[in-house]
Amino acid sequence: MSTTSKAENTGGWALAVLLGVLAAGAATRAVAAVTATTGPADGATLVKTYCGACHLPDRQGTLARIGDERKTPEGWVMTIFRMQNLHGLQLPATARDTIVRYLADTRGLAPSEAAPARFALERRPNVPDLALPGDLQRMCARCHSAARIALERRDAADWLKNANWHLAEFPTIEYQEGARDRHWWREASTKVPAELGRLFPLHTAAWAAWQRHAPIDLAGRWLVRGDEPGRGTYWGTAEIRRTAADEYRTTYRLRFADGQALDGQSHAIVYTGYEWRGTATLGDRSTHEVFAASPGGRRLSGRWFLDDHAEIGADWDAVRAGRAPRIVLVSPRAIRAGTSTRVTIVGEHLGGRVDLGAGLRARVVHRGRTSLVLQVDAAAHAAPGYRTVRVGGANAADAVAVYDRVDRLDVTPAYAIARLGGGKIDPVAAQFAVDAIEEIPGPASKPQAVHLGALPVAWSIGPFDAQAAHDRDVDFAGRIDSRGRFLPAGAGPNPKRPFHADNTGNLEVIATLPPGAAGRPTAVVGKAHLVVTVQRWNTPPIY
Repeated sequence: MSTTSKAENTGGWALAVLLGVLAAGAATRAVAAVTATTGPADGATLVKTYCGACHLPDRQGTLARIGDERKTPEGWVMTIFRMQNLHGLQLPATARDTIVRYLADTRGLAPSEAAPARFALERRPNVPDLALPGDLQRMCARCHSAARIALERRDAADWLKNANWHLAEFPTIEYQEGARDRHWWREASTKVPAELGRLFPLHTAAWAAWQRHAPIDLAGRWLVRGDEPGRGTYWGTAEIRRTAADEYRTTYRLRFADGQALDGQSHAIVYTGYEWRGTATLGDRSTHEVFAASPGGRRLSGRWFLDDHAEIGADWDAVRAGRAPRIVLVSPRAIRAGTSTRVTIVGEHLGGRVDLGAGLRARVVHRGRTSLVLQVDAAAHAAPGYRTVRVGGANAADAVAVYDRVDRLDVTPAYAIARLGGGKIDPVAAQFAVDAIEEIPGPASKPQAVHLGALPVAWSIGPFDAQAAHDRDVDFAGRIDSRGRFLPAGAGPNPKRPFHADNTGNLEVIATLPPGAAGRPTAVVGKAHLVVTVQRWNTPPIY
């Protein structure tokens, strides 16, 4: 490192640490001066009360730093936690919740701004991160996800302050970045803030338009469809009741395709006018809900996951019930030629003639308020491909597929990470699923993939490479169950392994469809790569 670079690092670190010490003292004095109130304070008042001693108002009356940033609800929760953990802020839970609501509503992200990184809010496991342009990936996304950056908005000046804070909080950041090949701080304090200010600016047309958006009332009856990897498709209804300006209670009547009920209750807060955050009981499971309402309030989509294992969850998609005939789901989505299959069509106002397309003959078994159960016979020589489903005035293009055989299995995720458990740290499982595919002739004689969805497969694991075979990773890293969920072993050291190594492993996940189910003389096999690694000790709301 050059002498100039050393001076830059030392000066920035010392100044930021000094300011942090002063801020901690001011925060403590401010809290000591607060007296009990007899009624609920609004968000703006609470921000001034608890934050105003350290964050002084500018000429426009907004508090420094707070008024220079926009974040998701999770982002503001992380900020408040940092103020409490590092600067001694003492904040009652009720005041914290009100402050988060106020900040998310007045300094949040517009739907279009949050959309590219929603996977991080929904805690979707093993999803590829966003790719930042130029050198930003190396400078910013080695310690945390690029999605975490994309879920904040600042101008270039505040991004520079953020860089200074990183240096103060993590003095060894240059070494952690492995950036001894450059003038790291010079780049971090010039190019990086300017580029982040351009990519993720504080003032945008999208946010200005969203602030003018009319409030959405999500109360009403909704049709729900979803999929839980390893369990399959589910559907049903949600009755949403509004209990306060931004709070809702919901009753769910859901069921899986195998008939198992998934009923429950939910309590949710809607931040920023569209960010649904709920806690629910579904069956015997306690879950969190992270949904987003569409701008018009006609759709509510996202993911729910277990409160103690975010990697276990399900997709969620709900549409507001209406008066027009509509099909929202057909299950199963694939029918093999020459077979008879029980099929459920989910929707509303499903009266009238049923037509599933060429080669499929349907008999109505049961008509319900939101579902239609059919017995469907597929002709032995029915042409493979998608069909449009029609029921009375409702239709859904490519809602069901006919297939003759399975040509390949795509295992998702193609690459996954699981983590060992032990002590106070739970293991992190990895859930796999398959999409069976038949390839048929398409336009210009090019093969067209017909996606059949999940079919019953046998799951197994094997060594990914020769080193994993030599180290017997399969014997130590964990096991995979019949639903495609890999369950990691406990953390080491393990005396049965050379050098008492940990139970990490480099594995291949294998899905096998036997010849009879595949419609061909040989089995069809799909594979994915799984790395079983060490425990994670810090799990923030946004990685």
